Amino acid sequence: MASRDEIAASLREILHTAAKVPTETLAALDEQAPIKDALKLDSLDMIEVVYEVEDRFDVQIPEERVQEIRTFAEIVDGLHDAMQAKG
Repeated sequence: MASRDEIAASLREILHTAAKVPTETLAALDEQAPIKDALKLDSLDMIEVVYEVEDRFDVQIPEERVQEIRTFAEIVDGLHDAMQAKG
């Protein structure tokens, strides 16, 4: 099972490749900042990121849950919890 740090690193990689967020921006990201504003993500970016996350981590993220996500930390914690639940 992946650690929280491994999940965070993978998520940064996904944000870089799927949403074209510069590496420097991701390195300086405050995990508690509103992710859409901090990374200037639009709805299409978020959809692409969600698809990549679901594929990479083999999880399903309900649409209503996607709308509730506000910060990078919430995404990482949610993925970590989902992976622990899967065993």
